[in-house]
Amino acid sequence: MSWQVLEGTWEEILEHRSELQGRRLRVIVLPDAEQAHTDNTGADLLEYLTQIGFVGLWSDRTDLPDSPEYVRQMRQTIERRPKDASAGH
Repeated sequence: MSWQVLEGTWEEILEHRSELQGRRLRVIVLPDAEQAHTDNTGADLLEYLTQIGFVGLWSDRTDLPDSPEYVRQMRQTIERRPKDASAGH
């Protein structure tokens, strides 16, 4: 099984218990809808993403260049692809 994102109430998540049995999980409790629209800043988001391990997730990967170089390479690959007339480009 690959990465999977489930979102819902606890009761809705429990409906998946048989397929999740024995699997390693990370549970993030979302704020209530009325709490979701707060005055959080970009710094708050960065701190949160760092706390949950999202920032730096691939820092030890040696098969990827640094981010700007990686994006440059992806753009070059995309720019070299022939335009697909059926896609409306």
